[in-house]
Amino acid sequence: MTRTRRAFLKRGGAAAGIAATAGCTSVLGIESTNTVQVSSMRFTEDIILGYMALESLRENTDLSVLDETGLGGVTMNFRAVKNGEVTLYWLYSGGAWATIPPKHDRVIPDAEELYQAVKREFERVYDLEYLNRAPFNNTYVLIADPAWAERTGVQTMSDFASYVAEGNTDFTVVMGPEFQQRADGWPGLAKHYGFDQMRGNLNVRNVGSSLTYQIVGEGGAEVGMGFSTNPKIRQYGLTTLEDDERFFPIYNPAPLVNGEALEAMPEMREPLNAIGPTLDTETILRLNGLVSLQGRDPQNVAREYLRSEGLI
Repeated sequence: MTRTRRAFLKRGGAAAGIAATAGCTSVLGIESTNTVQVSSMRFTEDIILGYMALESLRENTDLSVLDETGLGGVTMNFRAVKNGEVTLYWLYSGGAWATIPPKHDRVIPDAEELYQAVKREFERVYDLEYLNRAPFNNTYVLIADPAWAERTGVQTMSDFASYVAEGNTDFTVVMGPEFQQRADGWPGLAKHYGFDQMRGNLNVRNVGSSLTYQIVGEGGAEVGMGFSTNPKIRQYGLTTLEDDERFFPIYNPAPLVNGEALEAMPEMREPLNAIGPTLDTETILRLNGLVSLQGRDPQNVAREYLRSEGLI
């Protein structure tokens, strides 16, 4: 049976702590001088970003660039980059601040201030470089059936909280199980906006996060948890409730790069730094839609975008 490097990492190779200092060695004993391993999380947007990094490095440097996209979640990717088992992946600033030790409960509402705080901390604590961020914000949102929102007058999260606190709990909310448990998810939202005591009276259903848009859009629930740059919000014509008290953190993605690898291969910096600032909300919504709605290949979508921007 063929044993790929990606399969090794997914089976827990990242936990083994195998060194890859200065980009000179890698797992399985494969020589990797001047080799970059580009990883990503498993959802569409981060995979597209991963392929942007991969294609840009292949076109703009003489480095050997390996595809490790779709490796796993935040923790697995972070551990792999920290240990030098992959070279980089795109990490979101709000997620980095709230979930990677040392974790922070305090929300920083300014995007640049948050980015700089994460950047300083990662360089100091982990010797990791956090390169230029994208300006789009892929944060949590509450989405609603527009007819329900109009009928109830609920347009903001404060409206939602008041509606529930008044005893209006005869409706269905759908969300992924992780969001239902996270302190910066449903419990924290209810506590912050003041409907925590009534939260248990709501009919909350756990569903896959990718299904929430369809369920709400087709009348299977009135409210759901979504992500602000998912094109299915527009596909189903859903209402996004304004986070008027700015509870949810800002989630700007940026390439997180192993510091020793970047020192050994400094030619990575410029091509990677050029990508993020070009990506506004409308752009990433369009690119996400090409993949998740039209079935386009994410690597081809990434390559075409970089060409359109003159980045390759």
